Amino acid sequence: MKPIVTPLFAATALICGVFTSSIALAADAHDPIYTVKTSSQANHIALGGTVIPWKTVKLSAQMPGDVKSIAGSEGDFFTKGTVLVTLDTGALMAKRHSAEAQLASARAGLSNARVQYQRELQNPNSQANSMMGGLPAVMGMMTDPVRSASSRGGNRGIDRSANLHQYQVGIETAQNQIRQALAGIKELDENLINATSIAPFDGTILNKMAEVGDIIQPGMPIIVFGDTSRMQVQIEVPNRLLNQLTVGQKLPARLDGDKVDIQVQVARIFPMAEQGAHTTTVKLDLPLNIAARAGMYASVKVGEQSTTSHALPVIPASSIVWRGSLPAVFLVKEDNHLKMQLIRMGSASDSDHFTVISGLKSGDRILTTANSSTRSGQTVATLVQPKEPASPEQSGEELKSND
Repeated sequence: MKPIVTPLFAATALICGVFTSSIALAADAHDPIYTVKTSSQANHIALGGTVIPWKTVKLSAQMPGDVKSIAGSEGDFFTKGTVLVTLDTGALMAKRHSAEAQLASARAGLSNARVQYQRELQNPNSQANSMMGGLPAVMGMMTDPVRSASSRGGNRGIDRSANLHQYQVGIETAQNQIRQALAGIKELDENLINATSIAPFDGTILNKMAEVGDIIQPGMPIIVFGDTSRMQVQIEVPNRLLNQLTVGQKLPARLDGDKVDIQVQVARIFPMAEQGAHTTTVKLDLPLNIAARAGMYASVKVGEQSTTSHALPVIPASSIVWRGSLPAVFLVKEDNHLKMQLIRMGSASDSDHFTVISGLKSGDRILTTANSSTRSGQTVATLVQPKEPASPEQSGEELKSND
């Protein structure tokens, strides 16, 4: 005797089958452990970088002293030529006043030396005659004929020349003293200029490393000043990828927290590579309408030398955690304990998945959803609270409600 299958029984069995398969799919979708699969993607490497202003200067102290004033704080905007930092110049001004007094004395000495020279030139030996009441002149009149008659007599012309040379040396000495005083004043003026830091261009204070009243020494940084009207991304490119970059080339990039790529343009490729890291610094211009802040993390996609496609591991975006600027996932070992694994991310295969350049391989088991509190050594059981399966009565009630 053949069993009789009524239409109502067939429909009920069909609905139960569909409900059971949907429960299984949902369980797979919410599986705490994800097995890494591969997908064919083009060769791209995501290089991490930092957003920087396109122009930055570090204003450091040129001389020792106390900080007297600072124009503003981080984020304040100033135009070119604005005085940003001023040091106390009281000691310098006192030295300058002393140098000015030395200059005045040197000029007075020069004037006196010139007068003495002219007097000696027009009235020889007048100073000695005035000091002794004219006696040297009288004695000279009596002794000069005898000295001139003697074979060993003196030469009045040589004596006169020596006296004139002596007064000429006095003039030159006074002139050198004036030059020395002027040089000291010029040095003090330069120090007074160095006591102030002036904005070299329109920009914003990015970082302030000193406060009013601090005692600073030459070379100590005071503030970092930059032009944030245009922003750039600075990355370190492996030397093997430099042949793929040219100035003016546009590359896809993504800022920290964004899910949409933007186009950045190669602005400068440094001519020298870092000897230790074997990388070269490259700066790329961000679009003007992008809201980016200095110090933000950014990733730039650079193509490999090979243009062929190959299979790359693909992981869900929810499994990626960031440790500083480095992406990582948590491997699930055989005993279900977690181990953090740093990876190098590639491009996004879709809105919820990313390719992995290095750090994972097909078949690895990773934690499907990780967060900042996840740590190595934890077990999957401690992170996931399994739900109790629904009883047959509850499943029947749900089925009736769906009907």
